[in-house]
Amino acid sequence: MIKVIVVLMVVSMQSFAWGQQKSWFPVVIDSAVNPFDMEGESRQLSYNALAKASKKWRLCVSIPHLKDDYWMALNYGVVQESRRQGVALEFYQAGGYGNLAYQIKQIKQCVAQGAEAVLIAAIDSEGLNDLVAELAEKNIPVIDLVNGMSSPLVAARSLVSFYHVGKVTAQYIIEMQRQLQRPLKLAWFPGPESAAWVELGNRGFVEALAGHPITIVATRYGDVGRKAQGELLLETFADHDDIDVVVGNAAAILAALPMVRRYSGVNRPELISYYMTRSIYNAIARKQVLAAPSIAAVLQGQLAIDQTVRILEGKSYYKHAGPRIKMIDNNNIQQVDTAAMLAPNGFSAELSIK
Repeated sequence: MIKVIVVLMVVSMQSFAWGQQKSWFPVVIDSAVNPFDMEGESRQLSYNALAKASKKWRLCVSIPHLKDDYWMALNYGVVQESRRQGVALEFYQAGGYGNLAYQIKQIKQCVAQGAEAVLIAAIDSEGLNDLVAELAEKNIPVIDLVNGMSSPLVAARSLVSFYHVGKVTAQYIIEMQRQLQRPLKLAWFPGPESAAWVELGNRGFVEALAGHPITIVATRYGDVGRKAQGELLLETFADHDDIDVVVGNAAAILAALPMVRRYSGVNRPELISYYMTRSIYNAIARKQVLAAPSIAAVLQGQLAIDQTVRILEGKSYYKHAGPRIKMIDNNNIQQVDTAAMLAPNGFSAELSIK
């Protein structure tokens, strides 16, 4: 009995600590001049959130999966902001990027249970457009969260342009090549091919590298699970023994960690993730991974909830709001404030806020 009480006390203290985080706003964000052009110009704005929602709005959040720390951080952000604003939340994860039909089914279920707005991190850039149109007809606003959708009927976007994430990551590699003063060969693992963030990230990355003595020797697409990415890595390493840098999604980079130690090629490849998770952050701190851009998953979740409440209450809002992109490596990692990027150690996903 004593052990049970101690465990409950620890959990309660952790929950209290997570609920007592310092205010996340005001914060400087990026806002696309044209919210439907993720490759265009953006402006920097100071963002302030509402003090509290005027009523207990019922929100639904749908994401592809909870397989990695990135989505855990997003979950933390939406949960904390929902609690702070006093709104109800149902959180769904579809289990992977191959489960588009299941994601649609989950969203319809949530709406049938009374959701007044839906935040969607889409599995496919076009696969949910009919559903978005259906919800728009019912005056249920849809917030395009993290991944990107092509529908012009979304009420707002809370996301980072992965086109610019790809460019920022490429610029880091270009500077690396200049310092080494020799050509580089890359293996590139963008993620699942049908996802909008992957399409944009790939385009920005490839465009930025054009004209530099840097060759992408392999581009491999696949679901962002470590098993799937590990299989792609093994195939790529079997075909190429001269890779200088492996760049890709967090699951690919984490799967590559034990492999590069055994890499039989000329050089041991450097590893660069093109988004940040806690595992990637820790690997950078341990000098196992060279770098990654922060796209502040916690902050994306917080911004999305505030945008949604503003829309429901008819208040002014930005059609697009996203964190600023910052490249993090071992040189600056100790100066980085992780509150906007990472869920606290020990946090477990919460799927319902009543």
